Amino acid sequence: MPDVGVLVMRALRSERAQALVEFALVLPVLLMLIVGLFDVARAVEQENTLAYAAREGARYAIVHGSSALSSPIPYCSSCTNADVTAVVDKAAISVNGAIAVTVSYPDGDNKRGSRVSVQATAPFVPLPSQFLFNGGLSVTLRGGSELVIEY
Repeated sequence: MPDVGVLVMRALRSERAQALVEFALVLPVLLMLIVGLFDVARAVEQENTLAYAAREGARYAIVHGSSALSSPIPYCSSCTNADVTAVVDKAAISVNGAIAVTVSYPDGDNKRGSRVSVQATAPFVPLPSQFLFNGGLSVTLRGGSELVIEY
């Protein structure tokens, strides 16, 4: 008859092996969840940064709107779309990739009481896509602002 201690040791060894196998099966799923949470946080942070940058570009456009004297482009008396884009690029410090900026005047002019709209978009590539698909999957993040020219 086998010793009870030997049977207990065999049972404990098999339980340890089972726990090791379960851990090996669960670990990749757990790591993907953690990386996914970090990616969601990065995406939210970058989208908030784009919204802030678009707001800064709109503020620049309304300050340099109707009260200035010279007119390099229509609807923006002392600024160009390149100037507004430069302001947006400078404000979007943590956004990776190229930022596309669109400046428009929904009311058709830059007079006092008219609106200016600045939209900023940028691609976001999640970490698993960078490693598994060489950056093949991406999401477009958007931020925008529309302000009224008061000066």
